[in-house]
Amino acid sequence: MVISTHILSGERQTEMFQNPQSLVQATNEELFSLETDFVQQIQLAGAQKRFEYFYPRIKALKRLADEQKISEINELNDLAPILFQHTVYKSYPLTFIEKKRFDKLTQWLDRLTTHDLSSILTDKCNSIDSWLEAIENQSEIKIVHSTGTSGKLSFLPRSESEMENFKRAFYLFVEVLTGVNPHTTKIPVFFPSFSDGRQLAQRVLSRFGPILAGSKDEYHTAIPGFLSADFMSLAGRLQAAKAKGELGKLQMLKALSYNKGELIRIKRNRPKYMAAFFDNMIKNYQGRQVFMLGTLTSMIEAALEGEKQGLSQVFASNSAIVTGGGLKGQTVPDDWYERICNFYGVQSIRDGYGMTETTGYMPSCEHNHYHIYPHFIPFIFDIGNGNVLPRSGIQTGRYGFYDLLSESYWGGFLTGDLVTLHWDDQCACGRTGPWLEKKIQRISEANDGDDKISCAGSQEAYDSFIDYLLNLEEE
Repeated sequence: MVISTHILSGERQTEMFQNPQSLVQATNEELFSLETDFVQQIQLAGAQKRFEYFYPRIKALKRLADEQKISEINELNDLAPILFQHTVYKSYPLTFIEKKRFDKLTQWLDRLTTHDLSSILTDKCNSIDSWLEAIENQSEIKIVHSTGTSGKLSFLPRSESEMENFKRAFYLFVEVLTGVNPHTTKIPVFFPSFSDGRQLAQRVLSRFGPILAGSKDEYHTAIPGFLSADFMSLAGRLQAAKAKGELGKLQMLKALSYNKGELIRIKRNRPKYMAAFFDNMIKNYQGRQVFMLGTLTSMIEAALEGEKQGLSQVFASNSAIVTGGGLKGQTVPDDWYERICNFYGVQSIRDGYGMTETTGYMPSCEHNHYHIYPHFIPFIFDIGNGNVLPRSGIQTGRYGFYDLLSESYWGGFLTGDLVTLHWDDQCACGRTGPWLEKKIQRISEANDGDDKISCAGSQEAYDSFIDYLLNLEEE
């Protein structure tokens, strides 16, 4: 693909500079043709505005910025010492859940969002799901949680406008990967997972899947019902405990006995659900063009299950198989990629890079590079000393970013991912801007389970910040 530069009108450039959040309303051609200097000007202006807005409104950010002696953003690297570590949104003690201290959990979250949660009533909450429902019924935010594969759920607060921005970013992502404009072209959508829930994939697709498909009748999920956050929490903790050989020590099995039963029920009924899912594929959609959207692990699971039923080449070759999320440490066959392509009947599958904390995902191009949208400000940190590496050349290290589209929470994060970023050399696909190599590895996996995060600022400042988050008696 060839993309020409300087395609933006002066009016559109001014709009982007004055309101960086308008970036998500641009087209892919516009966003991936912007010159680096112009993008960095937009990003700096946006970072300054977001810091000025968030600093007095998010207690945890104010505490960390004060500890790091950051009072204003004069250059992009000023953000580095105040990026939140990826564990911050799951830094609450598990005893809050096990002992049903959802009042404490609310106080913890209140320090991480612009929304005032101090009046939320949680006295009737007896589960994570009921707590999340209470927050959503009594405030303007929706909670998105992570998959919890590490044994703990992260909770991210998002407003309605943030969800709308996510939809725009998601549509841009889908268009790059498929060549289909979701605003104008409607194609049946298949999602091999639960039909609803607060985990990011369920939250996004339950809202936007039927819109992508053109109607509810053309949107198909494998498992009916709601994916419980309590179920996800238990499943993740069981998996983490099993990996550590500590399964017998889990006291929370008693506290979450209901969800253990739910785990068993879903596992028992899963073959029935998947059989119906595949039956619908074959009877009504075999040979047709479709969207298949979902996490990589769910895609592989669906393909392997379909193979057991003797299915292959299910859809038309121009179908769009869009995935992401990585393998999450799961063991899969070495030839999983070829088997997915053979099962779904396509030449290739396309994926993206992102996480619960990001608004949208970075799309991969035909050269297997992840392209970074301008509303993400990327950083690469030295794994050893935590220093920010130069914003030039080719840099390998810990990935960090600031998301200019965040409104309810501070958009700066220091991830647990080891990446290689190309700042200057333009990808052969023609898109401008920095891009990531396809190989992305968890730092803990590369270091035999160890991931000691060295901060860009002082470790003492960050330790004090974490103590503040957990000392809920302090104000």
